[in-house]
Amino acid sequence: MTGGSIHQLFEEWARRTPDHIAVITDSDRIDYAQLDADAGQLAAYLTASAGLPESGSTVAICTRRPYDVLVSILAVLKSGHAYAVLNPSTPAQEQHRLLGLTRAEAIITDESLLPRVDDGRDRTAICLDTHATTIAHTHAPAPAPGDSAGRTGGPAAVLLTAGTTGRRMAVATGHDRLLAAYAAWSEVYGVSPEDRVLLTAPPATTEFTGGWIRALCSGATLVLSERPITAERITIERVTVAEMSPATAARVLDVELPSLRLLAVGGAPLRLDEQLRLQALLPAAGARVLSVYGTAEVAGCGTWFEPEQLPGPVAHPERAAYLGLPFPGCAAELRKGRIWLTPPEGGDAVPTEDVGRRQGEGPIEFRGRTADQVTIDGRTVDTYRVETALAGHPHIQDVVITGDRGRTGSRLIAFVVPGPRAPFGAAPEVGSLRARLTGLVPAGDVPEVVVRLRKLPTNAAGKVNREKLPLPPVPGAVRASGKSGAGGDTTEGAIAALVGVTAGFLAAVFTGVIFPGATDVSGVPAPWNALFVLLYMAEWLAFAVGMGFLVVGRRVMLRRSESRGLTAAAHLAIVYLLVAWWPQDNLYRLTAKTDWPRQAALVWAFNVPLMIAAFIVMIWMVASLPAVRKQVK
Repeated sequence: MTGGSIHQLFEEWARRTPDHIAVITDSDRIDYAQLDADAGQLAAYLTASAGLPESGSTVAICTRRPYDVLVSILAVLKSGHAYAVLNPSTPAQEQHRLLGLTRAEAIITDESLLPRVDDGRDRTAICLDTHATTIAHTHAPAPAPGDSAGRTGGPAAVLLTAGTTGRRMAVATGHDRLLAAYAAWSEVYGVSPEDRVLLTAPPATTEFTGGWIRALCSGATLVLSERPITAERITIERVTVAEMSPATAARVLDVELPSLRLLAVGGAPLRLDEQLRLQALLPAAGARVLSVYGTAEVAGCGTWFEPEQLPGPVAHPERAAYLGLPFPGCAAELRKGRIWLTPPEGGDAVPTEDVGRRQGEGPIEFRGRTADQVTIDGRTVDTYRVETALAGHPHIQDVVITGDRGRTGSRLIAFVVPGPRAPFGAAPEVGSLRARLTGLVPAGDVPEVVVRLRKLPTNAAGKVNREKLPLPPVPGAVRASGKSGAGGDTTEGAIAALVGVTAGFLAAVFTGVIFPGATDVSGVPAPWNALFVLLYMAEWLAFAVGMGFLVVGRRVMLRRSESRGLTAAAHLAIVYLLVAWWPQDNLYRLTAKTDWPRQAALVWAFNVPLMIAAFIVMIWMVASLPAVRKQVK
């Protein structure tokens, strides 16, 4: 498809179905006529007030409301220019750099955002809030015959890469490419005017550009939200097509959604087991789950995958993520394992940083990114291979493997989000990871450090942002001991168990020797004698647990606190709380009630320290809360 402009497809639907709902927001419903009118007014104001050439310039858009972004995009296109959307939350310095990359000659924004987007250049700023009245009274002149056609085929958008493999870059995209991409998407998605399309991608992403085009250029209804989307909202709005990142889909979709006929997951590779899980949540006949893939260089139109493309079952679906087959009119090939994509309107193939493999004519399988590989002791570690080998671990929800990035040495670090079945929400320790990875990856590819996180940091597109992983590791990282064979944590656990069992056994055996007569219940009638025996057993068990905790407790507690001194005190206090019951009760039983000097000595020797120990543990727990929040943010 060549010739014409992408927004003309939207304008055609505005003429044919002016009363049809075009956009649903959190608080409003806007029909096609109103959306077209809002965009037309802003386009007229932009033409009259921005001081831009007749066409061909770039206009940046940086505003908070998704609907305002959408109106601004259409207005910029109507005025014959190319748009570039910036994220309002981007730091000012990076905002200035991106403005320079896009070569924006004007910016549409809000008054409150002006200090953030002002980079000192002579650039016209149009504030949608403070200029609202003037914009509302500006009307576009009727276009002369052929005027719109004269503005076709030129630049349409400057898309910004996600920055997953480095700094974000600007990619100029023309109308021909977007029109060709729309034709390809239409063939696979099959969006119609009856559809309600939920778009969750932020406006500053390539996924948002593809989403609004797929919906509004097909006459469908676009559902936008400024709040986190929920399954209930999907049901209430009768959404039929939803577009999400894997992280959003995992968070939102946990119940059946009968209205959905198509779920498109993009922005990051989707594991096959998760794709199959999502498919099971769409009970409608013929409902589909697509995993879509495409970089900004090809306008997000690269490949698509659904399980039907596979020749047969996959042994370990939790370890596989497929990119699939090219969209119609596109091409995807592997050159020395690296994925190259051909844009939808043709042209030269574009290299990506992604690695893949393919069997015969089957779908491409994603095998990681070259930028994510790390060098340890002079050799390259395929971190994606390690990550996929850990997929399916019962105590792991998400994991990222990376190196120290030259900060503290050559080590592999596993950043782990514990799964819902992980005990006490703790991440698996190094020994557990080593046991899982044995035989799947080389021994040298086993992480040496585990860091627990509440969630992985992501960028605006929902992709994991490795640059924001908390390095150097926060206190509480679990380090391997360096011993051969089993992991260091497994060895320490075994030692702790051995110490505890031995201590409990010796306490039981030698109680009568150290404290003669203290456990004699021959003079106690039944059933009270049995209760006292159970009490003695509980004391031996507490003594055993306390001695075992003495071996490993401090290391476990350091995961929750940054204060090593306070943690050491709390560790010893807990050990005392457990261990002291055995000698304390035995000495009390052997002391006469009226032996006041000895009773006072026991109180001060045991009861007062017990209170002090409890007080220390309380202080440690309160002091550890900020550190816990810091680790999980």
